[in-house]
Amino acid sequence: MTRISLFVALASLVATATVASAAEIAYAGPAGWSHVDVGAPSDAKHAFAQWHIAGDISTVTYIADGTTAYVDALANIHKNFSDNGIKAKIDKDVACRGGAGHVIEFVAGPEGKKVVINRMLVPSGDGIVTITYARADGSTFDRDVEKSEATFCGATS
Repeated sequence: MTRISLFVALASLVATATVASAAEIAYAGPAGWSHVDVGAPSDAKHAFAQWHIAGDISTVTYIADGTTAYVDALANIHKNFSDNGIKAKIDKDVACRGGAGHVIEFVAGPEGKKVVINRMLVPSGDGIVTITYARADGSTFDRDVEKSEATFCGATS
């Protein structure tokens, strides 16, 4: 597992768990990115997928968690940020899948190796979906990631 994959996985667990049900609309990932085989989930209430670009630290991670409520996940993230003095660059509500979602973006890591973590949370049934995009600090938001998130948010079940 690369350092960025490990960091994204850790950030995902620390920030909160995230959505799945049989009716969940799949996130296809960004065009042109390589899908990483992460194996099957351990149960029907969870799903996980990841994409990356060869030779780049950028990673997109999709997590679906049918056991964690959106409101609880968002509250846990805000508490974690408050408890640990993390300052969000972006912390705003967004429209997604006919309802409200939320985006939080922050920078983490040691000097010279900082990573931007952009996490979108979307309620899904009794659970939540998160799409987490990690990229090098100072890099622009990838247009293919932007398009894949817009496609996901525009989908309806």
